[in-house]
Amino acid sequence: MAFHYYYVFIVFFMHISLIHVHPLDPKTGNNVTIKCIESERQALLALKQGFHLNNNGWLSSWGDGENKKECCNWEHIQCSNETGHVLKLDLHVSHHVRAASITATLAELHHLNYLDLSYISFNLTPSIPVFISSLTHLRYLNLSHCGFQGKVPPELGNLLLLEYLDLGHNRLIAEIPHQISNLSNLVYLHFGSNFLQGRISHQFGSLISLKHLDLSENDFNGTIPENFGNLSNLEYLDLSSSYQTSLSSGLQWLSHLLSLRHLALPKVNLSTANNWQPLVSALSHLQYLDFNGCDLSDSIPSSLSSAANFSTSLSFVDLSGNNLMNSSLVFPWLMNSTSSLTMLNLNHNSLRGTIPQAIGDLSSLEYLNLASNQLEGRIPVPLFHVCSLRELDLSGNRLSGQFHEFAQALSNCDHKRLQTLNMGWNEITGMVPDLSSFSSLQVLRLDSNGLNGTLHEGIGQLSNLRELRLGNNSLEGLISEAHFSKLSMLLTLDLSYNSLVFNISNEWVPPFSLMFIKLASCILGPDFPKWLQTQHNMIWVDISEAEISGTVPYWFWEFTPMMSKMNLSHNHINGKIENLPLIPQQRGLQIDLSSNSFEGPIPAFLSMSAQVFLSNNMFSTADLLLCPNMSVNIEYLDLSNNHIRGKLPECWIHFQLLSFLDLSNNYFDGNLPTSMGSLRQIQSFHLGGNNFSGEIPLSFANCSGLRLFDAAKNNLTGPFPSWIGNSLSHLLILSLHSNQFHGSMPLSICHLNELHLLDLSLNNLAGNIPKCISNLSAMASQANLKVDIFYAYDDYYDDFDGSNIFGVNADSASLIWKGKLSKYRSTLGLLRSIDFSSNRLNGEIPSEMMSLVGLVSLNISRNKLIGEIPQAIGQLKSLDFLDLSRNQLSGRIPLQLSQVDRLGVLDLSYNDLSGHIPLGTQLQARDASAYIGNPKLCGAPLNKTCLIPDQNQVDEDYDHKEHYFTEGFYISLAIGFIMGFWGVCCSLILKKSWRYAYFKFFNDVYDKLYVFAVIQITKLERIRS
Repeated sequence: MAFHYYYVFIVFFMHISLIHVHPLDPKTGNNVTIKCIESERQALLALKQGFHLNNNGWLSSWGDGENKKECCNWEHIQCSNETGHVLKLDLHVSHHVRAASITATLAELHHLNYLDLSYISFNLTPSIPVFISSLTHLRYLNLSHCGFQGKVPPELGNLLLLEYLDLGHNRLIAEIPHQISNLSNLVYLHFGSNFLQGRISHQFGSLISLKHLDLSENDFNGTIPENFGNLSNLEYLDLSSSYQTSLSSGLQWLSHLLSLRHLALPKVNLSTANNWQPLVSALSHLQYLDFNGCDLSDSIPSSLSSAANFSTSLSFVDLSGNNLMNSSLVFPWLMNSTSSLTMLNLNHNSLRGTIPQAIGDLSSLEYLNLASNQLEGRIPVPLFHVCSLRELDLSGNRLSGQFHEFAQALSNCDHKRLQTLNMGWNEITGMVPDLSSFSSLQVLRLDSNGLNGTLHEGIGQLSNLRELRLGNNSLEGLISEAHFSKLSMLLTLDLSYNSLVFNISNEWVPPFSLMFIKLASCILGPDFPKWLQTQHNMIWVDISEAEISGTVPYWFWEFTPMMSKMNLSHNHINGKIENLPLIPQQRGLQIDLSSNSFEGPIPAFLSMSAQVFLSNNMFSTADLLLCPNMSVNIEYLDLSNNHIRGKLPECWIHFQLLSFLDLSNNYFDGNLPTSMGSLRQIQSFHLGGNNFSGEIPLSFANCSGLRLFDAAKNNLTGPFPSWIGNSLSHLLILSLHSNQFHGSMPLSICHLNELHLLDLSLNNLAGNIPKCISNLSAMASQANLKVDIFYAYDDYYDDFDGSNIFGVNADSASLIWKGKLSKYRSTLGLLRSIDFSSNRLNGEIPSEMMSLVGLVSLNISRNKLIGEIPQAIGQLKSLDFLDLSRNQLSGRIPLQLSQVDRLGVLDLSYNDLSGHIPLGTQLQARDASAYIGNPKLCGAPLNKTCLIPDQNQVDEDYDHKEHYFTEGFYISLAIGFIMGFWGVCCSLILKKSWRYAYFKFFNDVYDKLYVFAVIQITKLERIRS
């Protein structure tokens, strides 16, 4: 809370200073009536006239009538009882009043010491009038909420008696003038909520009388001046901002501000304040601490030796949005305030460890937020004995425990004040018991846990409940009308992804009017839920996978203009969708009707949506959708796997926001429209699996942001478009297989250096494989980097911590992989693949292709390639699939191929390869079908034995052995011989004593062996005799 007790004191002091004893007549002893000064009365009337007020009620006592002559009796005016001069002019109002201007006659009130014009918006006085600086007796000046623009007049520094200055909540710009530091008597200074910029002047440190300083919600930069430490009387300091600022500090100056009660520095960069905890601990009077989003880290443990002076009156602590990790340094530090702390916010840190049992000692706690950390372990039950709790948020951690035990502990409180309970996205188990006694509960979030069992009907008694989220658990059983009987305030209902069955009458009228409905995978069918007809405020509806059959009633489609998301996917819904008038969406609607049995034409009103998912249905035509008579806002359009026939219309100029288009696996025919080239925002084209013919229009070169282009399995003709390599340089996926392209591959294809997947198989391409193919640098890296191909969009819904999230749809592509057509989505970005199979390519396999060491799949089979397999093929260590079959390749299989240990599929069949299949499990452990059709090949796994070793194989084995007997080996052998033999001999020749000792040693050994042998022979002869 903001502390303004000194403001009250100042106002009281100013009021007392205006009250004087009425002078007495010396003869009669009666009070003498002092009349107001005429010139000041005229100045006040001129001031009112300048206001041009239309409201006769305000300042109605100011006038020229007989009963209005005495200006000291006017409202909002206070005069001196001795001199009659106007001393106080208090025109502040509780709500904004519009006025024209402040006239210069105000400067004639020379004795004015109190001026308050707050909450008056002056249309004709855009900036603070300079003449106010002539009121040199002013002690109190409040011009807040007046809408003033421009700079702060430096002349305000002339008001040397000023003790209270409030210019907050205007539109002031530039720097605070240094002349403000002349106001040495200032006790209260408020510049908050303006557009002030620049550095905070170090001259603020000279205002040593300050008790209240508010510079919040501006755009200051640089560092907080160290001489803030001179403000030893400061009790309130607010430099907060609602967005990240360029202001920073090391907080050393904080050690001198021992009187601080209110400290707010949110969004100030405090990353260098390594000892912030002991500095704050020294503030023994602190009641309010806000360090939200300050990039704080854990204090150095050695600096936390003592927290004895830490305030015992601290009531508000916000340390959210920082980099705190060690919970054992944070929680104990707060325990000195067990009786006073009412608000504690530590969300969005990286806190690890457990929540201590002692947190239950915070007996006054009303708000606790520990969300979005990495806390784990069991939630301490004593926390639920804190009966003062109003909001508890533990979401987004790895906390555990039995929910029914926590509910039991909370139920022991006589006065259950809890309004918000958010424990979503944890590992909490157990049942949801009877919660009917928690009558104050407004928000209950237990989604994404491990709750099981049935849902107690007592939840339907929570008449104040606005939000109920139990999705992504293991709840089961029936949901009846009793579960909702008194939930008249409910706005959000999330029971999705459980095993719940709705047992509700078709005539049921819910007591609520929901905005967010998430019932995915709940059994609502077989009939379409009629109770939705009463929900006129629906923004989000997800009833996917709900076993709904039949048709969608017309009244449901009428809600679409108000919605942001509608998901009816993965049901058994059939029939046509009736067309509606084209009403612009208030929100960017995402509509998902995929995986049903809708049929007939796609209605035009869906073109008003932002994302449209209609795949896997039985729609027959799309002309109404694809040829609107106005610009549309569609960003994502998926019509794949339907029965749509006909030609694509030339209407794509209306789809300027489209970034994703999937028309695959339909029955479209004819030429591709030239107007598709106007889709400047497009990133993904899926046109495969249709009957498109003709050439790809040159206008497609305008789609320079394209990342995925899939036009496979059509009847497209003409030479391979050379402009693809020059204009679509950001392509990651290019799939044009199963068409009728002819001619040679243009060299420009080598410009696609971001390409991960290139599939030109099953065409009529001829000529050589370009040697510049080595320029496909994205395939030349072995880095295990996954390139995500996805599209994000607003979901207008919040996750476990209440913030908006984005929906994400990963892209996909259909590829011929290991002989069959497969669709890849989540792993698409991991693939590095080239497929030129089933064309008429000739020439040799370029050795430059072997530099693409990141390749996972290489298929150049069924062509007319000649020559040998490049020896450097062993460099392709990442290969999982290699198919060189049905070409005219000759020569030996390179030995290096056996070194590719990840190879899962290998096919070298039907070539003219010869010689022995190289030894090694990678090649010889395969099925013989990988080598058949090569009559000159022999060795395992073929049944053909190499009776006479092939000279090439012998040479190869010899080369393999020679690999070990290198020149270095023989050099080492010679050096060893010289050092061993001649080293010993030379030492015996040159050293006489060594020579004698050496031969004496051998003589002694010989004598001993001779005597031993004679003795043994004698013993044997005796035994025989």
